[in-house]
Amino acid sequence: MNLSILLLLIISHLICDFIFQSQYILNMRFSKSFKDSLIGNAIHGLTHFCTMLLILIIYISIYKSSKLNYIYYFEILFCIAFLHSIIDEIKTFIVKLKPSFESSIFIFITDQLIHISIIVMLTSDLNISNISNLLISIINNYPYNIRMLDRWLIVGIIFLSCTWGTGVFIRKYIQAINLKLYRKLIDKKLVIVKSVKETDIGSPNGGFTIGILERIFILLVMAIGQPSMVGFVLTAKSIARFKKMDDSNFAEYFIIGTFISFILAISGGIIIKTLQVIPVIK
Repeated sequence: MNLSILLLLIISHLICDFIFQSQYILNMRFSKSFKDSLIGNAIHGLTHFCTMLLILIIYISIYKSSKLNYIYYFEILFCIAFLHSIIDEIKTFIVKLKPSFESSIFIFITDQLIHISIIVMLTSDLNISNISNLLISIINNYPYNIRMLDRWLIVGIIFLSCTWGTGVFIRKYIQAINLKLYRKLIDKKLVIVKSVKETDIGSPNGGFTIGILERIFILLVMAIGQPSMVGFVLTAKSIARFKKMDDSNFAEYFIIGTFISFILAISGGIIIKTLQVIPVIK
């Protein structure tokens, strides 16, 4: 297994699932129309294939990896994208049966684990022993067997997971809490409409974008060894949301989201800081 290619494909997966996937594609994927959902999942799968292919081409051109079997990896990328579309179509079918599952944290985590597992399995020639041998090799030789490129790719995975990935996770978690009492009504295809005051309407995805920026800041200050600066983010958020804190529901969701965001971002920052002291090989 080429560890660099595995890490690159995981990065590609995170980019396509959390950054490139627009609300329009999501609406198509979970449309009531079978045709629309099929097209939406196919487009999403094609996006994964094109992104993986582009990243692999860049990797080959930079490192001039003439030893790679191009046809083999092209087939691998096609299989990953095809299986991704199939799994997403199954997920769409499940959500259509039980609409409340669309905001399920369990479904979200399981879906991501399956996709990443497929990437690992296919890049390991579907051989469990190859994966176990790689893990044993890493453990036995730690910390002397990591390349500079691989270290930066791991940092990239942590960055994407702690910023966009965490943002999607928090959004789904808050939705799951908010709709917990209404699951039966949702599964019966009853629409719940929540009135929104004009003064409550902010910029589209404003909170999501702010969350990404705060986690980028936390990752940076943890990476440079200045964890005390994390308090600046909490102070800034508290001041910005001070007036809304009178709403107990908002305050609870704000605190829950903030703690999840901080815990995952600080954890990611600790890992990045640890990677900095690991010796590298060329």
